[in-house]
Amino acid sequence: MGEQHDPSACRRILREARDQGLSRQLFDLAQDLQDGVYRAEALCGLCASDEMEEEDRVEWVPVIVESMLEEDRAWRLAESIGIIAKSTSNWPGARSRKALIEHLIAITGGLPTGDARVDALKSISSKVPEQRLPELFLLAIENYGMEAKAVRPVMKSIVATKNLDMISEITASITEATPDIAVKILDNLHRLANEANLTLEPTALELALPLLDSADFETVRTLCIHASTPAEVRTLSETLDGENEDAIRYAVTLAGIADRAGDAELARDLLEKAASLVDSLDERTAGRIKRNLAKGFVRLGDQERAEELAPMHDSDVVIAQSDDDGEVEGRGHTMGLVGTYEGAVATPHLRALARAAGIAWGFGLNIALIDWPTENLDELCERAQKESGTAGVNHLPALLASRRIQLLSIDEALSGRVGHPIATTHQPVGGSVDLTAFDGRLCMFIGLGRQGLPKSLLDNCPDQFELTGIGASLETAVAMGAIAQRLADL
Repeated sequence: MGEQHDPSACRRILREARDQGLSRQLFDLAQDLQDGVYRAEALCGLCASDEMEEEDRVEWVPVIVESMLEEDRAWRLAESIGIIAKSTSNWPGARSRKALIEHLIAITGGLPTGDARVDALKSISSKVPEQRLPELFLLAIENYGMEAKAVRPVMKSIVATKNLDMISEITASITEATPDIAVKILDNLHRLANEANLTLEPTALELALPLLDSADFETVRTLCIHASTPAEVRTLSETLDGENEDAIRYAVTLAGIADRAGDAELARDLLEKAASLVDSLDERTAGRIKRNLAKGFVRLGDQERAEELAPMHDSDVVIAQSDDDGEVEGRGHTMGLVGTYEGAVATPHLRALARAAGIAWGFGLNIALIDWPTENLDELCERAQKESGTAGVNHLPALLASRRIQLLSIDEALSGRVGHPIATTHQPVGGSVDLTAFDGRLCMFIGLGRQGLPKSLLDNCPDQFELTGIGASLETAVAMGAIAQRLADL
């Protein structure tokens, strides 16, 4: 065939097969592709045709697998596993489909631990036979350093089967993991079981309780944030009861969850318990916690009690100046950073916040941290200053003092609380909106990380904006800077 562009040649082969049917020539063209990944993709696509006999399809399985294994880059092989798994699901023959899926599981197990294995497990968890899911679960829990992330898609598929014996089997292996990892996985299992209306005995939450003392603070607090009923809040508050800083902060978090779950009395009890202990802490820590306690009482409609703990300041605060910049006029528009990273607050969150701070200060914008796994904004900003080396982090105190940064839920952001909601995506449904057509404040939703904005948000945000004009996908920091410039020019 001479020099050719394998991705284009692969697409052309599959297009011709759809339009004209199978032919020996198309299989020859597929085998001539130099890149093993594209050769496997083309052959797998051809084998999906109803025109092929099942025996012939079975014979192509080892050829497809050998082609895939020519790729020695783990991330690329993981990507190929996803493509081949999706294509294989369209094969009409059960025997050939089962044979290739088994090979894909084996290849996944051979991937090094890390992101590549996570991606492969995510791709095939919904494609494998039910009885192979425990095997995938073991591959996930052995993905050292990223166990919890790797387990999530497998756990979702396991819960979807509603096979209680299987769930009991994998639960036993969860409790053998380190306490922190076990709590993260059990938290995920508990939420999935609740969503599926699946009753487990004992519940995943009950299994997690004895492990909380040994788990990291943020892991436990994330578990608290995911509580959904007053009964769960009570159970957690009793388990985490204490007089140290962590116990007090857990009580404040659980009070917010109790209020959200409709039990204002329980919320007040937890706030008062925390308030009675907070002065035993050092002055600086106590001051931060008292501000959160005050916010909790404000949510309960008790402004007087809030004032006793932390007098509220006038909301019309003059925008603070940093040490090296002049005053920047706020334009009222907001960058809404949607928390799509998995787990508790970690380095990716802090890095994104630090970069956004510099951008927001430079262009006079506000920041909304949407659906982030924390309820303590002061602590989050302080941690970002300590742990992030990005220059923009120096502007966080000024943004915080001038109330140009806040935490919001997705529902609050979609309600227009900080500006008319507009989702940024490289694939806008119905075409990209014209930002100049809107009056008033805008809130531009930006998804952190490579996954972009969650589908649930996109489905509920009809106004969508594409930045480049050609549908190019950009790295988060680049997108934030470019969007900030657009907003500043309005």
